[in-house]
Amino acid sequence: MIKFFRQIRYKLMSDNKMGKYFKYAIGEILLVVIGILIALQVNNWNNSRLDQKLESDYSDRIIEDLKEEEAILNAVLSYNKQVLFHAKNAVKVFENSPNQNNNPLEVLIDMYQASQLQDPNSAMSTYQELIASGQINLIQNETFKTAIIRYYEADWTETEVMKIPNNYRTNLRGKMPDDVQSEIRANCDDIYIKIRESIEVALPENCTISLETNYALQVVNQLKADSSLKKDLRFLIGNVEAKLKSINSSKDMLQNILSTFNIDSND
Repeated sequence: MIKFFRQIRYKLMSDNKMGKYFKYAIGEILLVVIGILIALQVNNWNNSRLDQKLESDYSDRIIEDLKEEEAILNAVLSYNKQVLFHAKNAVKVFENSPNQNNNPLEVLIDMYQASQLQDPNSAMSTYQELIASGQINLIQNETFKTAIIRYYEADWTETEVMKIPNNYRTNLRGKMPDDVQSEIRANCDDIYIKIRESIEVALPENCTISLETNYALQVVNQLKADSSLKKDLRFLIGNVEAKLKSINSSKDMLQNILSTFNIDSND
């Protein structure tokens, strides 16, 4: 094709038809410009189509992460409520409350389970990928983009209250006899449950241990006589209650996103 146009130009020049030659040259330039513009338009259309596909993929992944996040928050709330339940039972024994549990085996379980903790992770892999790759602006819905940025930047797993040291755990496990701890771990330790795509932990609702009653009572009395354990346990209860408030606040924020954008977490 290029050779054909070149032949026409040479013929016009050889015939000394300069006026026609210039008209032809201008026409040829226009054709080239039009061709370039069409190519650019096609390229832009292809890029736009690819961006739309990428945006759709990322949006779908973020929505799945948000659903996963709600499941994780529920699991963390449940776990901390279980820890708080055992802690409040145990502190009654330390404080000689009139309605304390007088079964030494169950008291030892409460004391130990109050020291349990977990290390939760937020479902934020897609968000982190978008930020790291600089593609967060692929999300065209500005309201949705702002909502997920605000939610994930708050990162409930890294809040101050979630990072408070658990001194009661360290203190108790340094003083409770190893055979008692081993018995409790064998029968009452964390259980692992699959929630959507995550593996979360929970404490068993009911568990029993096999220790001689008099020995268990002796251990209980030794532990309850330690004032530092009582102090740490009281501090722990306050911390767990603060954790629950913080987690519930994040859950409310998340549920507001889910409801605003009609995301059904049960899907």
